[in-house]
Amino acid sequence: MLPLATDAYPWPLHPALTALLPRLQLVQDCWHLLALPDGTDRREHYLPRGEREPESAYRRRLEAALPSGFFREALRTFAGMLASNHWRGLPASLESVLSDVDGRGTDLGVFLERADLLVLRDGAALVGVMPPEHIWPSEGDRQQALRHGDRLSLPRLVLIERRDVLNWQLPKPHALPVAISWRVRCPRADHVHQAAQVNSNQSTSDSPRHPWLYRSVALEPDGMAVETTQLVADPQAPSGWRPQSLGQQHYRGIQQLPAIWYASDGAAFGEGDLPHLGLAHQYLNHFRCQSDYQELLYRTALPVGVRTGVAGPMGNGASSEPVVLGPNSVIDLPEGASFQFVEIQARSLAEHRAWLESLDQGMRRDALIPSGAQGAPRTATEISMAASQAYALLQSQAIQKASMFSSLLQHWCALTGEPLPQPDGPDGAGPALLVEISPLAPAPKPQPTVAEMLQLHERGIVSEQALRQWLGDLAGVAPASA
Repeated sequence: MLPLATDAYPWPLHPALTALLPRLQLVQDCWHLLALPDGTDRREHYLPRGEREPESAYRRRLEAALPSGFFREALRTFAGMLASNHWRGLPASLESVLSDVDGRGTDLGVFLERADLLVLRDGAALVGVMPPEHIWPSEGDRQQALRHGDRLSLPRLVLIERRDVLNWQLPKPHALPVAISWRVRCPRADHVHQAAQVNSNQSTSDSPRHPWLYRSVALEPDGMAVETTQLVADPQAPSGWRPQSLGQQHYRGIQQLPAIWYASDGAAFGEGDLPHLGLAHQYLNHFRCQSDYQELLYRTALPVGVRTGVAGPMGNGASSEPVVLGPNSVIDLPEGASFQFVEIQARSLAEHRAWLESLDQGMRRDALIPSGAQGAPRTATEISMAASQAYALLQSQAIQKASMFSSLLQHWCALTGEPLPQPDGPDGAGPALLVEISPLAPAPKPQPTVAEMLQLHERGIVSEQALRQWLGDLAGVAPASA
Protein backbone atom coordinates (compact mmCIF):
# COMPACT_ATOMS: atom_id res chain seq x y z
CA MET A 1 0.00 0.00 0.00
CA LEU A 2 1.48 3.31 -1.07
CA PRO A 3 1.49 6.23 1.35
CA LEU A 4 -0.94 9.00 0.51
CA ALA A 5 -1.03 12.72 1.17
CA THR A 6 -4.00 14.49 2.75
CA ASP A 7 -5.16 18.10 2.74
CA ALA A 8 -3.79 18.68 6.26
CA TYR A 9 -0.58 16.83 5.42
CA PRO A 10 0.59 17.64 1.86
CA TRP A 11 3.26 14.99 2.21
CA PRO A 12 3.18 11.20 1.78
CA LEU A 13 1.96 9.59 5.01
CA HIS A 14 2.54 6.10 6.30
CA PRO A 15 -0.69 4.04 6.45
CA ALA A 16 -0.15 3.37 10.17
CA LEU A 17 -0.06 7.11 10.88
CA THR A 18 -3.12 7.76 8.71
CA ALA A 19 -5.16 5.27 10.74
CA LEU A 20 -3.93 6.74 14.04
CA LEU A 21 -4.40 10.45 13.29
CA PRO A 22 -7.99 10.76 14.68
CA ARG A 23 -6.92 9.34 18.07
CA LEU A 24 -3.79 11.47 18.15
CA GLN A 25 -5.91 14.54 17.41
CA LEU A 26 -8.28 13.62 20.25
CA VAL A 27 -5.58 13.32 22.92
CA GLN A 28 -3.87 16.46 21.61
CA ASP A 29 -7.14 18.40 21.90
CA CYS A 30 -7.54 17.23 25.49
CA TRP A 31 -3.96 18.30 26.20
CA HIS A 32 -4.47 21.78 24.71
CA LEU A 33 -7.84 22.34 26.49
CA LEU A 34 -9.88 21.58 23.35
CA ALA A 35 -7.98 24.00 21.15
CA LEU A 36 -5.23 23.79 18.58
CA PRO A 37 -1.73 25.07 19.38
CA ASP A 38 -2.39 28.11 17.17
CA GLY A 39 -5.44 29.05 19.26
CA THR A 40 -8.16 27.62 17.00
CA ASP A 41 -11.16 26.62 19.11
CA ARG A 42 -12.08 22.91 18.98
CA ARG A 43 -14.95 22.96 21.48
CA GLU A 44 -17.50 23.03 18.66
CA HIS A 45 -16.20 19.66 17.45
CA TYR A 46 -16.86 17.97 20.81
CA LEU A 47 -19.99 19.92 21.78
CA PRO A 48 -22.28 19.81 18.72
CA ARG A 49 -25.30 22.00 18.25
CA GLY A 50 -28.59 20.56 19.42
CA GLU A 51 -31.55 19.93 17.17
CA ARG A 52 -33.51 23.17 16.58
CA GLU A 53 -31.18 25.01 18.97
CA PRO A 54 -30.92 28.71 18.06
CA GLU A 55 -27.52 29.87 16.89
CA SER A 56 -27.30 32.54 19.57
CA ALA A 57 -28.09 30.05 22.33
CA TYR A 58 -25.53 27.59 20.95
CA ARG A 59 -22.80 30.23 20.84
CA ARG A 60 -23.61 31.27 24.39
CA ARG A 61 -23.42 27.63 25.49
CA LEU A 62 -20.04 27.22 23.78
CA GLU A 63 -18.62 30.31 25.46
CA ALA A 64 -19.80 29.08 28.87
CA ALA A 65 -18.27 25.60 28.39
CA LEU A 66 -14.74 26.00 29.74
CA PRO A 67 -12.65 22.79 29.75
CA SER A 68 -10.51 21.97 32.74
CA GLY A 69 -6.82 21.07 32.77
CA PHE A 70 -7.40 17.70 34.44
CA PHE A 71 -6.07 15.57 31.57
CA ARG A 72 -2.91 17.61 31.18
CA GLU A 73 -2.19 17.73 34.91
CA ALA A 74 -2.75 13.97 35.24
CA LEU A 75 -0.13 13.26 32.56
CA ARG A 76 2.25 15.72 34.18
CA THR A 77 1.80 13.85 37.44
CA PHE A 78 2.76 10.59 35.74
CA ALA A 79 5.74 12.25 34.06
CA GLY A 80 6.84 13.68 37.39
CA MET A 81 7.09 10.15 38.75
CA LEU A 82 9.70 9.43 36.05
CA ALA A 83 11.60 12.71 36.43
CA SER A 84 14.14 11.38 38.95
CA ASN A 85 17.00 10.59 36.54
CA HIS A 86 20.65 9.89 37.29
CA TRP A 87 22.92 9.55 34.27
CA ARG A 88 26.35 8.01 34.59
CA GLY A 89 29.39 8.18 32.34
CA LEU A 90 28.39 10.79 29.75
CA PRO A 91 30.71 11.62 26.83
CA ALA A 92 32.82 14.73 27.35
CA SER A 93 31.24 16.51 24.39
CA LEU A 94 27.73 15.89 25.77
CA GLU A 95 28.74 17.08 29.23
CA SER A 96 30.03 20.32 27.70
CA VAL A 97 26.56 21.11 26.29
CA LEU A 98 24.47 19.57 29.07
CA SER A 99 22.39 22.75 29.34
CA ASP A 100 21.91 23.02 25.56
CA VAL A 101 21.45 19.56 24.09
CA ASP A 102 19.24 20.63 21.18
CA GLY A 103 20.89 23.89 20.15
CA ARG A 104 17.99 25.89 21.58
CA GLY A 105 19.01 26.07 25.23
CA THR A 106 17.19 22.96 26.51
CA ASP A 107 18.68 21.12 29.47
CA LEU A 108 19.09 17.35 29.22
CA GLY A 109 16.74 16.72 32.13
CA VAL A 110 14.06 18.96 30.62
CA PHE A 111 14.52 17.25 27.25
CA LEU A 112 13.93 13.81 28.80
CA GLU A 113 10.89 15.07 30.72
CA ARG A 114 9.36 16.42 27.50
CA ALA A 115 9.95 13.06 25.89
CA ASP A 116 8.15 11.34 28.79
CA LEU A 117 5.14 13.63 28.38
CA LEU A 118 4.89 12.95 24.65
CA VAL A 119 5.10 9.20 25.20
CA LEU A 120 2.45 9.30 27.93
CA ARG A 121 0.16 11.36 25.69
CA ASP A 122 0.78 9.87 22.22
CA GLY A 123 2.14 6.45 23.12
CA ALA A 124 5.50 7.06 21.39
CA ALA A 125 7.87 9.75 20.18
CA LEU A 126 10.94 9.93 17.95
CA VAL A 127 14.22 10.84 19.66
CA GLY A 128 17.06 11.55 17.25
CA VAL A 129 20.64 12.73 17.18
CA MET A 130 21.23 15.13 14.31
CA PRO A 131 24.79 15.25 12.92
CA PRO A 132 26.79 18.50 13.27
CA GLU A 133 25.81 21.15 10.75
CA HIS A 134 29.37 22.44 10.49
CA ILE A 135 31.63 19.92 8.81
CA TRP A 136 35.38 20.58 9.06
CA PRO A 137 38.17 19.16 6.84
CA SER A 138 40.17 17.89 9.81
CA GLU A 139 39.75 16.98 13.46
CA GLY A 140 42.06 19.85 14.45
CA ASP A 141 39.79 22.40 12.81
CA ARG A 142 36.77 20.90 14.57
CA GLN A 143 38.48 21.00 17.96
CA GLN A 144 39.48 24.60 17.41
CA ALA A 145 35.89 25.48 16.53
CA LEU A 146 34.70 23.72 19.69
CA ARG A 147 37.18 25.70 21.79
CA HIS A 148 35.64 28.87 20.35
CA GLY A 149 32.18 27.71 21.42
CA ASP A 150 30.81 26.63 18.04
CA ARG A 151 27.67 24.69 19.06
CA LEU A 152 26.90 23.64 15.48
CA SER A 153 30.08 21.58 15.38
CA LEU A 154 28.50 19.10 17.81
CA PRO A 155 25.43 16.86 17.38
CA ARG A 156 22.01 18.02 18.48
CA LEU A 157 19.19 16.07 20.06
CA VAL A 158 15.77 16.33 18.44
CA LEU A 159 12.39 15.34 19.80
CA ILE A 160 9.62 14.77 17.25
CA GLU A 161 5.97 14.23 18.14
CA ARG A 162 4.38 11.07 16.84
CA ARG A 163 1.99 12.89 14.53
CA ASP A 164 4.92 14.74 12.93
CA VAL A 165 6.78 11.51 12.00
CA LEU A 166 5.16 11.31 8.59
CA ASN A 167 6.73 8.34 6.85
CA TRP A 168 9.31 5.64 7.34
CA GLN A 169 10.64 2.61 5.54
CA LEU A 170 11.49 -0.71 7.17
CA PRO A 171 13.49 -3.35 5.27
CA LYS A 172 11.46 -6.03 7.04
CA PRO A 173 8.90 -6.17 9.88
CA HIS A 174 10.22 -5.30 13.35
CA ALA A 175 13.50 -4.04 11.86
CA LEU A 176 15.20 -0.68 12.21
CA PRO A 177 14.20 1.95 9.62
CA VAL A 178 16.36 2.82 6.65
CA ALA A 179 14.52 6.06 5.83
CA ILE A 180 12.47 8.50 7.96
CA SER A 181 10.61 11.69 7.04
CA TRP A 182 9.25 14.20 9.54
CA ARG A 183 8.15 17.80 9.69
CA VAL A 184 9.21 20.71 11.90
CA ARG A 185 7.81 24.18 12.39
CA CYS A 186 9.53 26.77 10.23
CA PRO A 187 11.24 28.99 12.87
CA ARG A 188 12.30 31.78 10.53
CA ALA A 189 10.28 31.90 7.35
CA ASP A 190 12.33 34.77 5.90
CA HIS A 191 15.61 32.87 6.34
CA VAL A 192 14.18 29.72 4.77
CA HIS A 193 12.67 31.73 1.95
CA GLN A 194 16.01 33.37 1.14
CA ALA A 195 17.71 29.96 1.15
CA ALA A 196 15.13 28.70 -1.31
CA GLN A 197 15.86 31.61 -3.64
CA VAL A 198 19.58 30.82 -3.57
CA ASN A 199 18.95 27.16 -4.46
CA SER A 200 16.47 27.92 -7.25
CA ASN A 201 16.74 29.84 -10.48
CA GLN A 202 13.36 31.54 -10.20
CA SER A 203 12.20 33.81 -7.41
CA THR A 204 9.40 32.68 -5.15
CA SER A 205 8.81 36.01 -3.44
CA ASP A 206 5.17 36.06 -4.51
CA SER A 207 4.46 32.47 -3.42
CA PRO A 208 2.75 31.70 -0.12
CA ARG A 209 5.00 30.21 2.53
CA HIS A 210 4.16 26.87 4.05
CA PRO A 211 4.45 26.82 7.86
CA TRP A 212 6.30 23.49 7.92
CA LEU A 213 9.71 22.27 6.83
CA TYR A 214 10.16 18.62 5.88
CA ARG A 215 13.29 16.68 6.65
CA SER A 216 14.31 13.22 5.48
CA VAL A 217 17.16 10.94 6.49
CA ALA A 218 18.04 7.82 4.56
CA LEU A 219 20.82 5.27 4.61
CA GLU A 220 23.05 5.00 1.57
CA PRO A 221 25.76 2.48 0.69
CA ASP A 222 28.48 4.81 1.99
CA GLY A 223 26.66 6.55 4.84
CA MET A 224 23.59 8.71 5.48
CA ALA A 225 21.90 11.53 3.57
CA VAL A 226 19.96 14.35 5.25
CA GLU A 227 17.69 16.53 3.11
CA THR A 228 15.54 19.54 4.01
CA THR A 229 12.54 20.39 1.83
CA GLN A 230 10.02 23.19 1.80
CA LEU A 231 6.69 23.34 0.00
CA VAL A 232 6.07 26.01 -2.61
CA ALA A 233 2.57 26.91 -3.75
CA ASP A 234 1.78 25.33 -7.11
CA PRO A 235 -1.80 25.43 -8.45
CA GLN A 236 -1.04 22.59 -10.84
CA ALA A 237 -0.02 20.18 -8.06
CA PRO A 238 -2.79 17.89 -6.71
CA SER A 239 -2.25 19.13 -3.15
CA GLY A 240 -1.55 22.74 -4.17
CA TRP A 241 2.08 22.52 -3.01
CA ARG A 242 5.25 21.50 -4.78
CA PRO A 243 8.30 20.22 -2.87
CA GLN A 244 11.51 22.21 -3.26
CA SER A 245 14.82 21.05 -1.80
CA LEU A 246 16.72 23.49 0.41
CA GLY A 247 19.88 21.42 0.58
CA GLN A 248 21.26 17.96 1.16
CA GLN A 249 24.16 16.78 3.28
CA HIS A 250 26.01 13.45 3.25
CA TYR A 251 27.68 11.84 6.25
CA ARG A 252 30.02 8.94 5.62
CA GLY A 253 30.56 5.98 7.87
CA ILE A 254 27.06 5.90 9.38
CA GLN A 255 25.53 2.44 9.15
CA GLN A 256 22.42 3.03 11.28
CA LEU A 257 20.04 5.97 11.40
CA PRO A 258 20.60 7.95 14.64
CA ALA A 259 16.93 7.77 15.63
CA ILE A 260 15.23 5.91 18.48
CA TRP A 261 11.53 5.06 18.65
CA TYR A 262 10.70 5.77 22.31
CA ALA A 263 7.48 3.88 23.10
CA SER A 264 5.97 3.17 26.51
CA ASP A 265 5.39 -0.52 25.78
CA GLY A 266 8.49 -1.26 23.70
CA ALA A 267 6.55 -1.45 20.45
CA ALA A 268 8.24 -1.69 17.06
CA PHE A 269 9.06 1.43 15.06
CA GLY A 270 5.90 3.35 14.13
CA GLU A 271 3.70 1.29 16.46
CA GLY A 272 2.44 1.58 20.02
CA ASP A 273 -0.88 2.02 21.82
CA LEU A 274 -2.03 5.25 23.44
CA PRO A 275 -1.82 4.45 27.17
CA HIS A 276 -4.24 7.16 28.32
CA LEU A 277 -6.82 7.17 25.52
CA GLY A 278 -9.51 5.95 27.95
CA LEU A 279 -8.76 8.85 30.29
CA ALA A 280 -9.15 11.25 27.34
CA HIS A 281 -12.59 9.82 26.54
CA GLN A 282 -13.62 10.20 30.19
CA TYR A 283 -12.36 13.78 30.11
CA LEU A 284 -14.56 14.54 27.08
CA ASN A 285 -17.61 12.86 28.66
CA HIS A 286 -17.06 14.95 31.78
CA PHE A 287 -16.78 18.10 29.65
CA ARG A 288 -20.09 17.39 27.86
CA CYS A 289 -21.90 16.50 31.08
CA GLN A 290 -20.56 19.63 32.75
CA SER A 291 -21.82 21.74 29.85
CA ASP A 292 -25.27 20.13 30.00
CA TYR A 293 -25.41 20.68 33.76
CA GLN A 294 -24.47 24.35 33.42
CA GLU A 295 -27.09 24.82 30.69
CA LEU A 296 -29.74 23.19 32.87
CA LEU A 297 -28.80 25.43 35.77
CA TYR A 298 -29.00 28.47 33.52
CA ARG A 299 -32.46 27.56 32.26
CA THR A 300 -33.87 26.81 35.71
CA ALA A 301 -32.17 29.58 37.68
CA LEU A 302 -34.86 32.24 37.06
CA PRO A 303 -38.30 31.73 38.60
CA VAL A 304 -41.50 32.02 36.55
CA GLY A 305 -44.28 34.44 37.37
CA VAL A 306 -47.65 32.71 37.93
CA ARG A 307 -50.98 34.48 38.34
CA THR A 308 -54.34 33.03 39.33
CA GLY A 309 -57.86 34.38 39.14
CA VAL A 310 -57.27 36.85 36.31
CA ALA A 311 -57.22 36.73 32.51
CA GLY A 312 -55.91 39.19 29.95
CA PRO A 313 -52.96 41.57 30.17
CA MET A 314 -51.27 42.41 33.45
CA GLY A 315 -52.16 45.72 35.03
CA ASN A 316 -53.31 48.49 32.70
CA GLY A 317 -50.98 47.63 29.79
CA ALA A 318 -51.84 46.10 26.47
CA SER A 319 -51.27 42.42 25.81
CA SER A 320 -48.38 43.15 23.45
CA GLU A 321 -46.43 45.26 25.95
CA PRO A 322 -43.85 43.55 28.21
CA VAL A 323 -44.44 43.50 31.93
CA VAL A 324 -41.79 45.36 33.94
CA LEU A 325 -41.53 44.44 37.59
CA GLY A 326 -39.43 46.36 40.06
CA PRO A 327 -39.39 47.99 43.49
CA ASN A 328 -41.20 51.10 42.15
CA SER A 329 -43.82 49.34 39.98
CA VAL A 330 -47.38 48.49 41.02
CA ILE A 331 -49.70 45.87 39.51
CA ASP A 332 -53.44 46.18 39.94
CA LEU A 333 -55.16 42.81 40.33
CA PRO A 334 -58.91 42.18 40.59
CA GLU A 335 -60.42 40.87 43.78
CA GLY A 336 -59.57 37.23 44.42
CA ALA A 337 -56.55 37.23 42.05
CA SER A 338 -52.97 36.56 43.09
CA PHE A 339 -49.49 36.72 41.59
CA GLN A 340 -46.34 34.94 42.72
CA PHE A 341 -42.98 33.66 41.48
CA VAL A 342 -42.57 29.90 41.28
CA GLU A 343 -39.25 28.14 40.83
CA ILE A 344 -39.01 25.50 38.13
CA GLN A 345 -38.86 21.95 39.46
CA ALA A 346 -35.85 20.51 37.57
CA ARG A 347 -35.77 16.94 38.79
CA SER A 348 -33.01 16.01 36.33
CA LEU A 349 -30.58 18.36 38.10
CA ALA A 350 -29.93 15.76 40.79
CA GLU A 351 -29.39 13.04 38.18
CA HIS A 352 -26.99 15.23 36.24
CA ARG A 353 -25.11 16.11 39.42
CA ALA A 354 -24.81 12.44 40.43
CA TRP A 355 -23.61 11.44 36.95
CA LEU A 356 -21.11 14.30 36.94
CA GLU A 357 -19.72 13.18 40.30
CA SER A 358 -19.48 9.60 39.04
CA LEU A 359 -17.47 10.73 35.98
CA ASP A 360 -15.22 12.84 38.20
CA GLN A 361 -14.51 9.92 40.52
CA GLY A 362 -13.84 7.64 37.54
CA MET A 363 -11.30 10.08 36.10
CA ARG A 364 -9.59 10.46 39.46
CA ARG A 365 -9.47 6.70 39.90
CA ASP A 366 -7.86 6.16 36.48
CA ALA A 367 -5.48 9.07 37.07
CA LEU A 368 -4.52 7.76 40.55
CA ILE A 369 -5.75 10.91 42.29
CA PRO A 370 -7.27 9.94 45.67
CA SER A 371 -10.78 11.30 46.06
CA GLY A 372 -10.29 12.46 49.63
CA ALA A 373 -11.89 15.83 48.97
CA GLN A 374 -14.71 14.60 46.72
CA GLY A 375 -16.76 11.45 47.10
CA ALA A 376 -16.21 8.56 49.46
CA PRO A 377 -12.65 8.11 50.69
CA ARG A 378 -10.73 5.19 49.25
CA THR A 379 -9.14 2.55 51.38
CA ALA A 380 -5.41 1.91 51.49
CA THR A 381 -5.95 -1.43 49.72
CA GLU A 382 -7.80 0.20 46.82
CA ILE A 383 -5.13 2.85 46.45
CA SER A 384 -2.39 0.21 46.63
CA MET A 385 -4.03 -1.94 43.93
CA ALA A 386 -4.53 1.03 41.62
CA ALA A 387 -0.96 2.13 42.29
CA SER A 388 0.31 -1.34 41.40
CA GLN A 389 -1.44 -1.18 38.03
CA ALA A 390 0.05 2.20 37.25
CA TYR A 391 3.43 1.10 38.58
CA ALA A 392 3.56 -1.62 35.92
CA LEU A 393 3.00 1.00 33.20
CA LEU A 394 5.59 3.37 34.66
CA GLN A 395 8.10 0.57 35.22
CA SER A 396 7.77 -0.48 31.58
CA GLN A 397 8.32 3.09 30.42
CA ALA A 398 11.27 3.48 32.82
CA ILE A 399 12.93 0.42 31.26
CA GLN A 400 12.30 1.79 27.77
CA LYS A 401 13.63 5.19 28.84
CA ALA A 402 16.90 3.70 30.09
CA SER A 403 17.26 1.67 26.90
CA MET A 404 16.52 4.74 24.77
CA PHE A 405 19.16 6.78 26.60
CA SER A 406 21.80 4.07 26.12
CA SER A 407 21.06 3.99 22.37
CA LEU A 408 21.16 7.78 22.30
CA LEU A 409 24.66 7.79 23.78
CA GLN A 410 25.79 5.21 21.21
CA HIS A 411 24.56 7.38 18.34
CA TRP A 412 26.15 10.48 19.89
CA CYS A 413 29.56 8.80 20.23
CA ALA A 414 29.30 7.39 16.70
CA LEU A 415 28.89 10.94 15.36
CA THR A 416 31.62 12.53 17.50
CA GLY A 417 34.10 9.66 17.31
CA GLU A 418 34.39 9.44 21.10
CA PRO A 419 34.61 6.10 22.90
CA LEU A 420 31.43 5.04 24.61
CA PRO A 421 32.01 5.66 28.35
CA GLN A 422 31.39 2.82 30.77
CA PRO A 423 28.87 3.55 33.53
CA ASP A 424 30.17 3.71 37.07
CA GLY A 425 29.19 0.53 38.82
CA PRO A 426 30.28 -3.01 39.58
CA ASP A 427 32.55 -4.13 36.73
CA GLY A 428 31.41 -1.09 34.74
CA ALA A 429 28.03 -2.71 34.11
CA GLY A 430 24.58 -1.23 34.37
CA PRO A 431 22.47 1.24 32.43
CA ALA A 432 23.73 4.70 31.55
CA LEU A 433 20.53 6.21 33.00
CA LEU A 434 18.97 5.26 36.31
CA VAL A 435 15.25 6.07 36.54
CA GLU A 436 13.69 6.05 39.99
CA ILE A 437 9.91 5.90 40.10
CA SER A 438 8.35 8.02 42.83
CA PRO A 439 6.14 6.09 45.28
CA LEU A 440 2.53 5.88 44.14
CA ALA A 441 0.94 4.59 47.34
CA PRO A 442 1.35 6.03 50.82
CA ALA A 443 3.94 4.37 53.02
CA PRO A 444 2.51 1.68 55.34
CA LYS A 445 1.90 2.73 58.90
CA PRO A 446 4.24 1.23 61.52
CA GLN A 447 2.73 -1.81 63.23
CA PRO A 448 2.78 -2.11 67.05
CA THR A 449 4.88 -4.76 68.69
CA VAL A 450 3.49 -7.69 70.68
CA ALA A 451 4.55 -6.07 73.97
CA GLU A 452 2.72 -2.86 73.04
CA MET A 453 -0.46 -4.77 72.16
CA LEU A 454 -0.33 -6.72 75.44
CA GLN A 455 0.10 -3.46 77.33
CA LEU A 456 -2.92 -1.96 75.55
CA HIS A 457 -4.92 -5.08 76.44
CA GLU A 458 -3.95 -4.82 80.11
CA ARG A 459 -5.12 -1.19 80.16
CA GLY A 460 -8.45 -2.19 78.65
CA ILE A 461 -7.91 -0.25 75.43
CA VAL A 462 -7.87 -3.38 73.24
CA SER A 463 -10.35 -6.19 73.86
CA GLU A 464 -9.33 -9.83 74.12
CA GLN A 465 -11.10 -10.65 70.83
CA ALA A 466 -9.24 -7.87 69.02
CA LEU A 467 -5.96 -9.08 70.55
CA ARG A 468 -6.59 -12.65 69.39
CA GLN A 469 -7.50 -11.40 65.91
CA TRP A 470 -4.32 -9.31 65.71
CA LEU A 471 -2.13 -12.19 66.92
CA GLY A 472 -3.78 -14.53 64.39
CA ASP A 473 -3.17 -12.10 61.53
CA LEU A 474 0.43 -11.68 62.65
CA ALA A 475 1.04 -15.44 62.75
CA GLY A 476 -1.02 -16.15 59.65
CA VAL A 477 -3.36 -18.44 61.58
CA ALA A 478 -7.12 -18.01 61.86
CA PRO A 479 -8.21 -17.55 65.51
CA ALA A 480 -10.16 -20.38 67.12
CA SER A 481 -13.85 -19.70 67.44
CA ALA A 482 -15.31 -19.54 70.93
